[in-house]
Amino acid sequence: MASSPPLPARDLIDRLRAQLGDDVTESSDQHGQAAIGVVPARYRETIQALRDDDDLAFDFFDFLTAVDLRDEGLDVVVQLWSTSRLHQARVKVRCEAEDPRLPSIHDLFPGADWYERETWELFGIHFEGHPGLVKLVLPEEFEGHPGRKDFPLATRIAKPWPGDEQGGEAEG
Repeated sequence: MASSPPLPARDLIDRLRAQLGDDVTESSDQHGQAAIGVVPARYRETIQALRDDDDLAFDFFDFLTAVDLRDEGLDVVVQLWSTSRLHQARVKVRCEAEDPRLPSIHDLFPGADWYERETWELFGIHFEGHPGLVKLVLPEEFEGHPGRKDFPLATRIAKPWPGDEQGGEAEG
């Protein structure tokens, strides 16, 4: 049972904006969930602040993943929950497409360990300070990052995709 009511998303966002200022790159209320973007230099500090602030009490790491935005870079997305306050937050940080790097949060949330490994393996994002970025799902000899949109899919090389680039059906 929650010890205090959930913090409204807008209040949580305002609190982070007061702490991080212009380093919050975007923010929105996504169906009652706070969604914020932060600059890479403040990523780890943001995750730690969400965990350590007693009023926020984000004590549960849900997941970490990445999204390839092609030329715009790669977004790393982290989902956190407060089991005592029953509110949630999604933190997003943009990495450069070439040599993407972020500090690891595995020591703040041990559950992030395997997610960072998987994200490194599939998207090529290096999590600095991670103790063991070794392959998790792909064979050791596998080369490349299959989560990236520029990764050549063998089935598309062997047989052209009949649809358009966005996955729609071909004309004619």
